[in-house]
Amino acid sequence: MSIDEKGIARLERLSFDTYNECDVLIGAIENYHERTDHYPERVLVDQIYRNRNNRDYFKKHDIRISGPALGRPQKFSKEEKLQAYNGNTDRIEVERGFSLAKRCYGMGLIRTKLDTTTRSSIALSILAMNINHLAAVHLWLFLISMFSRYIWQKKLPKKAVFSYSF
Repeated sequence: MSIDEKGIARLERLSFDTYNECDVLIGAIENYHERTDHYPERVLVDQIYRNRNNRDYFKKHDIRISGPALGRPQKFSKEEKLQAYNGNTDRIEVERGFSLAKRCYGMGLIRTKLDTTTRSSIALSILAMNINHLAAVHLWLFLISMFSRYIWQKKLPKKAVFSYSF
């Protein structure tokens, strides 16, 4: 599962066979490139994805990757430490997505036996999570637009219809 900058979760690969997850990352980034016509500025990944093959791919496409570099640890400045900390906290978004799908959208309650019904149940859980996210975003945008207009209208100067003095 990947989550884009708008908070939409996508199933990149769903397989019940054993495979190494780090091979899926380049395909997920290429899918992102096809959807948006540009590569992401940064990619937030777990340690398993920070192998040489993926790092070479990121360097080739000028994509910043989260986490430490391979080899001997370097000394970082305060700004670099803060950037690494923020990248690490942002990376938790995908883990939060899995947790949310399991707790709130039924992915943790799947008891189906067939391969196709299990895949469908997982996809429907992700779909329900995305629909709820989009509804919440649009509700917030609507409320912000309504209340910002109200505050904006209160700050307008009152027009004087006529003025007179004694």
